Amino acid sequence: MKLKVIFATALGYILGVLTLIPILLLILIQSLLGNTRLFNPLLKFACRSILLFFGIRVSCAGRTAVDRTEPHIFIANHVNLFDLFILYGYLPGYARGVELDEHFSWPVWGTLTRRLGTIPISHTDTKKAISSLAAAAKAFSQGTSIIILPEGRRTRDGNLQMFKRGPFRLAKHTGADIIPVAMKGAWERKTVHSFVVSPGRVELKFGARIEAEEVAQSSERQLRELAKARVQELLSN
Repeated sequence: MKLKVIFATALGYILGVLTLIPILLLILIQSLLGNTRLFNPLLKFACRSILLFFGIRVSCAGRTAVDRTEPHIFIANHVNLFDLFILYGYLPGYARGVELDEHFSWPVWGTLTRRLGTIPISHTDTKKAISSLAAAAKAFSQGTSIIILPEGRRTRDGNLQMFKRGPFRLAKHTGADIIPVAMKGAWERKTVHSFVVSPGRVELKFGARIEAEEVAQSSERQLRELAKARVQELLSN
């Protein structure tokens, strides 16, 4: 492993942590003011800056075809810790993610993600899961796009893993359309097995939209299979 890459990675983490401090303050301020969208442009800029600190350059394909006037559900592959920085930084419009409720108890991150407006979802508590569906539907009705990583965990080998059915129950509950998204090249930048980041390009690819009518008429299993096939196609081409 080249010493230059290790040094660049260490510098990236240092600059990233220093950038997270003002991000936390901005998120706290807008939360206290009751407007989680107040500093959204600045937060997008900060996410993009953190990626650049590590030498990660993001290009987008198909983003201009996304209707920015309407909220959507974005389904994406899950690769590494940079996923949310890429998605928050480059998805059009205002979007927030869905995350396991247990993560909300983590020090610092739990506070950050709660204040940011992330929607907690439980895989073990039915009552909490139903509450999450209601929260997601409310956010969507207010114009918030929802980001879901349906694999549930980061890939261990760079390949797309099985999609869980829960996110598609949420999609049907909100009555939204689904836009498949793939982060191609993210595995080459950083794997789950190493802290080292290899500078280079990640292509954020937007696939063909699954219309709301098709979402409503399909079963959760059918939606899961269709969405995975769309994401896999984006990664393969």
